[in-house]
Amino acid sequence: MIEPSGPESPPKARAARSRTFTPGALVASVLVAALVGGAVAAGVTLAVIRAQSRTNPQDVSLGSNVTINESDATMDVVRNAQPAVVSIVTDATDLSHGSGFLVTSDGYIVTNVGVVANAQMLAVLLGTDPRRHDARLVDYDCTTGVAVLKVDQVSNLPTLAFDTSGGLRPGQPVIVVPGPLGDREGVTRGVISAVHAMVPITVGWGPRDAQMSDVIQTDAQIDPGASGAPLLNVGGQVVGVTMQATSQGQPAGFGLPVTDLQPEIEQIVQGGALVVPSLGARTLDVSAAAAAIRGGPAGARIEAVDAGGPADRAGLRAGDVITQVDDQRLDDAHPLAQVLRVRFTPDQHVTVTYTRAGSSAQVPLTLLGEHPACR
Repeated sequence: MIEPSGPESPPKARAARSRTFTPGALVASVLVAALVGGAVAAGVTLAVIRAQSRTNPQDVSLGSNVTINESDATMDVVRNAQPAVVSIVTDATDLSHGSGFLVTSDGYIVTNVGVVANAQMLAVLLGTDPRRHDARLVDYDCTTGVAVLKVDQVSNLPTLAFDTSGGLRPGQPVIVVPGPLGDREGVTRGVISAVHAMVPITVGWGPRDAQMSDVIQTDAQIDPGASGAPLLNVGGQVVGVTMQATSQGQPAGFGLPVTDLQPEIEQIVQGGALVVPSLGARTLDVSAAAAAIRGGPAGARIEAVDAGGPADRAGLRAGDVITQVDDQRLDDAHPLAQVLRVRFTPDQHVTVTYTRAGSSAQVPLTLLGEHPACR
């Protein structure tokens, strides 16, 4: 059993907000822009043809031998992804389970912390093997929500690739492929409703009410069995790790963006443990919208400082809002935790820009290396 506590939030039917995949379903949103553009182009072509036909009569055929079947792309993604998606069983009594996916051929699995929090056991069902495989927790980060498991004595397993282009946009279609335990018709699809979101949510680990920053919001249905599954784009690449949670008391679908998680996953797989750079302070991200409404700057507001830590020694205190680390400004797309993990290393000297009582100042400090805590 690991440190985080509390079960994941119970699912609630959201048929109006999600779409369950069926063989005949179409990913209409993928080609809306193309179809609209095609309709406009067709109108222009017809106008030209009609103008020409007055003086130069001709036979015109507007038929096409090209068939656009939007469901084919979705089915290809599902078919290709399924072998690399696993079910993670955490309680043998009631078969409580979530999902995860393979990132290495020798058995490293990515999921979210909520799936393995308070686990009574860790057993994995692979998409290519009906036998039970015991798994072990390698490491996790409650701040970003990622967890990495390992199944030993396996090889040549299929894996999924990440899309780290950072090009996610609202309205982009996504597909959720859960693990093999249960009905394969549980595959769902939807669209991204927001990126770089900072939302208060209830999760299955750490504080019951917490804020997650830089998350993907989607209307794709994510039930407990699908939590931890890959959130895939129409090219079959992983753009996020799904997470079941509630926001303001309502079930909501979220994805942990792989652009934030990749450095941590690589560190865990390569080194077996996670050490992240830290200011030695507990902070709360302030979004641009919250800053505009409440006044003050966007960034990371210090809630408490660790006695004797880097922030304490530098003179930072609760209430200060950190707005920049070296030349990287903090904003909705670049929250403090992500910036520290992606751009900096423990023991690195940095300059922190902060605001206190309406005035901006800078202090130098040396980042601490620590395992991220579940506060």
